[in-house]
Amino acid sequence: MKLKFIKFPKKSQKPLDRKRLLRNGSYSAVLAAFVVAGAVVLNLIAAEIPSQYTSLDVSDDKLYTLTEQTKELAASLTEDVTLYYIVQDSNRDDTVSRLLERYDDLSSHITVEERDPVLYPNFVSQYTSDSLTENSVIVVCGDQSRIVNYEDMYEQEFNYTYYTYETTGFDAEGQITSAISGVSSGDLPTLYVLTGHNELQLDDTMTRSIEKENIAIESLNLITEDAVPEDAGCLLIYSPAQDLSDAETTKILNYLRTGGKAVILTDYTAQEMPNLASVLEYYGVTLEEGIVLEGDSQHYVQLPYYLIPDINSTDFTSDLTGGSTYVLMAAAQSIQTAEEPRDGVSISSILTTSDASYSKADPQNMSTYEKEEGDTEGPFDIGVAITETVELTDELLDEVSGNVEEATLSDDLPVLEEEESSGDSEETSEASEEEESEETADASGEEDTSEDSAESEGETENAVDPETAETRIVLFSSSTILDSSADQMVSGGNSTLFLNALSWLCGNETSVSIPVKSISTSYLTITAASSSFWSIFVIGILPGGFLVTGLAVWLHRRKK
Repeated sequence: MKLKFIKFPKKSQKPLDRKRLLRNGSYSAVLAAFVVAGAVVLNLIAAEIPSQYTSLDVSDDKLYTLTEQTKELAASLTEDVTLYYIVQDSNRDDTVSRLLERYDDLSSHITVEERDPVLYPNFVSQYTSDSLTENSVIVVCGDQSRIVNYEDMYEQEFNYTYYTYETTGFDAEGQITSAISGVSSGDLPTLYVLTGHNELQLDDTMTRSIEKENIAIESLNLITEDAVPEDAGCLLIYSPAQDLSDAETTKILNYLRTGGKAVILTDYTAQEMPNLASVLEYYGVTLEEGIVLEGDSQHYVQLPYYLIPDINSTDFTSDLTGGSTYVLMAAAQSIQTAEEPRDGVSISSILTTSDASYSKADPQNMSTYEKEEGDTEGPFDIGVAITETVELTDELLDEVSGNVEEATLSDDLPVLEEEESSGDSEETSEASEEEESEETADASGEEDTSEDSAESEGETENAVDPETAETRIVLFSSSTILDSSADQMVSGGNSTLFLNALSWLCGNETSVSIPVKSISTSYLTITAASSSFWSIFVIGILPGGFLVTGLAVWLHRRKK
């Protein structure tokens, strides 16, 4: 049997079909090209959109969201600032990187450039001789530069429970914005910290905060220095344990009398300090013996001498008044103001205790915290600001320079008697001049009054008003204003007040006060009265309410 295979004729393709296929293919290719081009254009447009719109900050504490203060500073820039980000891609800190993207989009005057330390090994040495940790930032404006170390961007605290350091805050924005402000504003004021009397030391946290305010810090030993340096923006006397020498006292007074600035922190001590007291007395204030305690539970924490004073309105405390900010001052002394300060001296209260406060003169032998007979009644000032406008006359400048020379020769130089002695010498010289003029007049028989009057008129016409300066002093009667643990108990109120005062003293027009963004547990400040109320409410009232409600429900259901 033979199988027959039927052959079907091949279907022939018409020319029209081939054209249709070619046309469809061309359309697809063109469409694909348009899609690719559109995607490229969209990516280019998206790249120009600020990162704040394309990269949302979903972190709980908004770690890389810029504050209004940074935005205002960026808007006020008139010179170009470059932020060099020292990092390798493999070691990049995403939080710092995203924060710098926000700076780059903030202003046309701010540019962020990355520098890989491996590809550019000599780049950092152009700005510092120290080695930088990766993720550090170098802020450059013209010839000015500032280093923001990666270690300073994060705050750490020692956990005594686990004996390890824990990261508690992120301060990159505050450090970078402060650096931008510093390099764009020129020379920085210098805070000179007095040494040589067993003073307390600034801790690392406060040091970083002061430097963030664009204030440089230097130590000053007035035993070896002839005077307070001319470039001093402010002098810090931080709770000395020994008194000043006579020569040091003279140098400090000479500095203040010519428009100097100082912040003085004291603590109660049995050690007598007459020279330091003389400086305060010269400006109309004295420290009373003993410490202040509070009788009003709304004005202390835990113990009656952990004071929560009222903050009064001054040139630098307007943003702290209103009861939303607390300041903690422990074992403070009462500051008494002279009834009639010297003409031109103005004294303003910064911190005041309540009417229920009282002062115990002998706290070392104190047997009770309660008010006793003989205790001085409040209210008390425990922080004051002192100002005085002085005329920088030639006589004053000559006197100050003369005092400096005498102070370098002897430590037994009297302090407050200098003016009296100088006055006596002037009176003596004037008397001798008058006697000489009288003798000359008698010898000549007459005086040419017309010439004298002409000379006096000419001197009056040629007289030039002397320059003026303002002396500023801030006095706190407890060093806990700078204690980190006390500052934490009031959520940064102490440091905010001190830094505001320091900026006012140094004349900083723009103060960088961007708070550290906490990434740890924040503290809640509760006064003794509030603590007692909530204890009674939680332990007594609230359980009692549940008990009464449950009893009422049970009785109601039983009746049914």
